[in-house]
Amino acid sequence: MAENTGDIVLPPTKRFRKIPIYVVEEHNDALQFIYSAIGGKKLPLEGTTLLHLDAHPDMLIDRKLKGTEARAGRNLLPLLQIENWIVPAAAAGHIAYVVWLRPPWAKQFRDGTRAFHVGDQPTTGLLRVDSTEPYYLSDALYSSHLINKRKLTFTVAELSDMSTSKQTIQELAETINISQPYVLDIDLDFFSTGNPFLLQYENIGLYDLLEPIFELKLPESDDEKEMEKAVELRERQLEELEKLFLYLEEHGNLEKYEGEKTELFDKVSRLSDVVIAEAEKLGEPPDWWLVFAAGCTRDQGGLPHHTSSEEQIRNMITSGLKPLLQRLPPPVLITVARSTEDGYCPPHQVELIQSLVLQTLSEVYDTDEPALHYLRVNTY
Repeated sequence: MAENTGDIVLPPTKRFRKIPIYVVEEHNDALQFIYSAIGGKKLPLEGTTLLHLDAHPDMLIDRKLKGTEARAGRNLLPLLQIENWIVPAAAAGHIAYVVWLRPPWAKQFRDGTRAFHVGDQPTTGLLRVDSTEPYYLSDALYSSHLINKRKLTFTVAELSDMSTSKQTIQELAETINISQPYVLDIDLDFFSTGNPFLLQYENIGLYDLLEPIFELKLPESDDEKEMEKAVELRERQLEELEKLFLYLEEHGNLEKYEGEKTELFDKVSRLSDVVIAEAEKLGEPPDWWLVFAAGCTRDQGGLPHHTSSEEQIRNMITSGLKPLLQRLPPPVLITVARSTEDGYCPPHQVELIQSLVLQTLSEVYDTDEPALHYLRVNTY
């Protein structure tokens, strides 16, 4: 159960007349509206809860992001991507509690509540966590020693796509234990989820070919030294892969690569031959950086993929989302991410999902007209 423990957070000094709704395309753009609400004293400076409905946790950290950058206010915003915008805000203290409601097909974390810290790795200043979850080990984000650290409480629970009883919804509401002030954050790919990397050179099954190259070898125990060693090896693996694919992006092949010819080099070399042959058939040069990005999602089973039927989408909203929201206190503000240009919410379904979600929000809450931020050029 997620509980707001620790220091007492004073309520914001001001309130919105009606609950604002901000609709963005890329999910990390939602954070600017949370920061604006903090600046306008609609949200407290510290301790806010984020109720996050999404097919993806978005709880990573850019491996090169420094703690000082995470605590730099709005200067942080241009440094973020869709998968790593929440934890940096937690490092600044603005978000203290995250509840990730996932659809049944998203299993990146086990259900339940855990608390961990986010802070600076002392020798590098890079932002890291002391969580030993595979989600963080796979990106070499674990560090047992942190400074300037903040506690983050993280709850994961499933909101089913099947017809859900009132008792089940009530139990879920009690489990996640949402209290004010909080932000309601909805990614439309929660209701129907695409994995755009599956379409990349699908004739050769590229996504599956990447698995043995990017696979994570988990430590055999949770001993601190074993964890640190595993992270060090993973960091080396990711750095070598990044170097190899950067070379491919610049030179098109590895024939004159002057780096060490490791086992990893051999694997990438064999893969590059297959990709180049397929790209020639398609009459297009390979996008090696996109191949690298796909590989970075391939460990731990890969990204979720589930295209819902229209009936399933409607049922998730009417039998899942709406009755749950009716059992929770109203949020301070609402952010909605479309996530369709990058292929995570199927483009042919996004308008239907958006209209149904916005209609539901207007029925449950006293809301302003949605601000369709995705129709404007993003500026910070």
